Amino acid sequence: MGFNYERAAAVLVDALYRGDVEAAQRHGVTRRSLYNWRYRLATDQRLAQLFDEKRRQAEAEWVPQFVPAIRDAVEFLRRAAQELDPTDPDAVHAVAGALKILSEIAMMKEVLDARLALASPEIYAAN
Repeated sequence: MGFNYERAAAVLVDALYRGDVEAAQRHGVTRRSLYNWRYRLATDQRLAQLFDEKRRQAEAEWVPQFVPAIRDAVEFLRRAAQELDPTDPDAVHAVAGALKILSEIAMMKEVLDARLALASPEIYAAN
């Protein structure tokens, strides 16, 4: 049985978004396999090409939804902050909680951008 390029590329792409531990558990592989495949990615053109195709496909599925969803959430938060009673502790708590979630999303976007830039520096250097 030869090297399973499809599986390795899929796990590597999943690791970009979920992290190594979760991706390995989800796909039933060891983290050592994931590390080996990542190392092989740097020297195996076939794996690199398949990985890039799968990464682009994954991005094409969720990236177009990301920006409008964030925009809607920010707009909702803006309206809620204007309409809520600032003396109501529950309202203040709700707005603070929403703001915390938005900041976590912004941080996650930065982490994803960094991971994707590491995975395909030639693509992200041009952007």
